[in-house]
Amino acid sequence: MSARGCDRFHPEETATVLMLLLLNTALLLFTEISSTIGLFILNLAAVAAIVAFSFVPSDPSNRNGILSFIRDWYILAFLIFLYLQSGRLVPLVNPHDVDSIIIRIDRFFFFGHDPTVLVEWFIHPVLTELFQIVYASFYLLPLILCVLLYRRDSRREFHTAAALIVLGFYISYTGYYITPAVGPRFTLDHLQSVPLRGTFFFDYLRALLDVSNTPFRDCCPSGHTMISLLTIMLARRFKKSFFAPALLWALLLICSTVYLRYHYVWDLAVGAILALVLFHFLPRVEAAVDRSMSYQRSRS
Repeated sequence: MSARGCDRFHPEETATVLMLLLLNTALLLFTEISSTIGLFILNLAAVAAIVAFSFVPSDPSNRNGILSFIRDWYILAFLIFLYLQSGRLVPLVNPHDVDSIIIRIDRFFFFGHDPTVLVEWFIHPVLTELFQIVYASFYLLPLILCVLLYRRDSRREFHTAAALIVLGFYISYTGYYITPAVGPRFTLDHLQSVPLRGTFFFDYLRALLDVSNTPFRDCCPSGHTMISLLTIMLARRFKKSFFAPALLWALLLICSTVYLRYHYVWDLAVGAILALVLFHFLPRVEAAVDRSMSYQRSRS
């Protein structure tokens, strides 16, 4: 495909196509394709759908066009689709969990202690309830930033933020295949002496987040940390009025991951490093958005 042909896609669409093709390559190389042929075909169909959507006009001046609106937002559905897919595929592609390695890293930095055990000093039902609500609100933080940016006159900032956030999600998903880990609430449960109890919605939210009877290998890197940090950096760049609430929200989200025993501290460190590295490529993402929007204008 020519460079001009690539400009037909928004950067977040390009990232999604590449992620789908990468997953299909992994299926061919690391699984019995006869057992995963359904997902393989479904991923190809998803690629075809994105290519078809690329022909839908996305005129930056047409703020009320329903097709333009769908074109701008539909790619977000693939974030859920690919995450749920990883629940089944990660153990097939890489069945070697690395929890024991991450536990040793955490203990090295915390002088032989497990962080989730150390925070038992602070456990309280009200705090547990708050953290569980905040943890469950994870997707809302980047979504609200995108909504705020979409309401502005130009959609350049919206597509730049959306593309970087989508890239962040896909990098974290890729990490699950490279370093699969189920997390301390499964591996260190025998060491925890204080159970987590909330006040109202804790049990319901925890069960709602457990979308499978088997644990997902989705700990390292911490997507909650990576995407939250990306969101506050993007808010500081493009929507300063949202920066302060986003910063507080992000800090609570990051703290909740260890308090609620979903993540090791090492997961958070890797997620933070990846967020800083990815944000470094913001100018390249902005340039890709500019090319895409210029192409859309030339079609209108």
